[in-house]
Amino acid sequence: MKAKIILTALVAAFSMSAFAQTPASNPVAQVKQDNQDIRHDNRDIHKDKRDISKDKKEIAQDRQARNADQRAEDRDIKNGNMVGAEKMEKRREHEQREINHEKHDLSKDGKDLHNDRKDRNQDVKQRNAEAAQIK
Repeated sequence: MKAKIILTALVAAFSMSAFAQTPASNPVAQVKQDNQDIRHDNRDIHKDKRDISKDKKEIAQDRQARNADQRAEDRDIKNGNMVGAEKMEKRREHEQREINHEKHDLSKDGKDLHNDRKDRNQDVKQRNAEAAQIK
């Protein structure tokens, strides 16, 4: 998960530097280059959205496993099996820690996606201003 965040940050940083380093000798060529960079950013954003969706599904599966452990723990307590209940409690607590960690990572990914969209929209605005000045 952290690798995704780092990779996204690197891609965003590289694409931002690509905008800054492109020479503006030919305005039409500049707009075409900007379009290409924006399309690349769009692909990255769509990929990030798919990854976030996949992560949400994984969290849902982990919650189901946690809930199953809770039911097993309750059943063991009802039957008087305290040793089994303690095992289930530890498994459930472990699942909950994993869920909390994944939710934290998901939140970071969502913020990164928001920032990527914001940067892309600024790039589009800049490209449009440059394109409007071409005569």
